[in-house]
Amino acid sequence: MQDENKVTYVYVVDDDEAVRDSTRMVLESYGMTVRTFASAQAFLAAVDDQPGGCILLDQHMPEMTGLEMLEMLKASRKTRPVIMITGRSDQTFKDRALRAGAFALLDKPVADDDLVAAIGTALRH
Repeated sequence: MQDENKVTYVYVVDDDEAVRDSTRMVLESYGMTVRTFASAQAFLAAVDDQPGGCILLDQHMPEMTGLEMLEMLKASRKTRPVIMITGRSDQTFKDRALRAGAFALLDKPVADDDLVAAIGTALRH
């Protein structure tokens, strides 16, 4: 997925350390450069210092949900493709996430191939 001149950055925002680590290992095995953040606040504090790329965003996090972060990004016009990942979704959540600009919505557990395909599509979009 990565050529010699272009680095593919993927930002994983998830409060679960094991999920962040396993996702990072999978994506790095596909040649992506991964940066992880333990909270929405940590990513938002660093967003201006991060090169373009794709965001994998968990919905269910303490203090600020993924959807709240997505809405903040949209309001600030700091746009990147965002793939929302959740273990529990309903139509209201899906509608709100799409209105806020989510590129894709994936339900947990996500197969590695499905995740990589969604990232590839988001980065080409």
